[in-house]
Amino acid sequence: MKKAITLLTVLLFFSNCQVDTETQNIKVKNQYSIDLPKSLASVDFLHEDASLQYQNILSEFYTIVIDEPSSDFDNLVLEDASLRETYTPDLTGYSKLLKDNLAATIKNGKFSKFEDTKINGNQAKLMTVNGTVDGIDVFYQFGFVKGKDTYYQIVNWTELKRKDDHTDAMAKIISSFKEINRTKKKVN
Repeated sequence: MKKAITLLTVLLFFSNCQVDTETQNIKVKNQYSIDLPKSLASVDFLHEDASLQYQNILSEFYTIVIDEPSSDFDNLVLEDASLRETYTPDLTGYSKLLKDNLAATIKNGKFSKFEDTKINGNQAKLMTVNGTVDGIDVFYQFGFVKGKDTYYQIVNWTELKRKDDHTDAMAKIISSFKEINRTKKKVN
């Protein structure tokens, strides 16, 4: 009997460590939706500005989405001459500023080049990063998306040693992002 309980405990542990291939569609603020593995659970402490925060602590897999009005960044660049020298008021400038800020905080950062793409009709840039944060080797996969009036950062991360376990799921999360049509109907 003890062997059966031990075996069940071990199997349960390992099944919880695997990223589930079954997904759940999450809608946030009637603004966007994204497909996440069902193995991820909602939390509220990963990033104070994130509108979506999910994790699987056993497999060290984390996902957040940060959204902000594109006019906030664009106007800041247009109004600040020092920012205007380095950044443009568009998705390219936005993603470059975020990359530069991350480069200042991550040790031994190895950044991929930006990959220009479209995600469900929206202009997007993809980037990966390996580096050390708080003494832990990490792997990040970013998607920067330009919505109708909003810039979105989709950030997935894990321990570097688990990169191969999660890379495909991370890419699927980013490619599933959809901005929900928020135009108001005209009333006659």
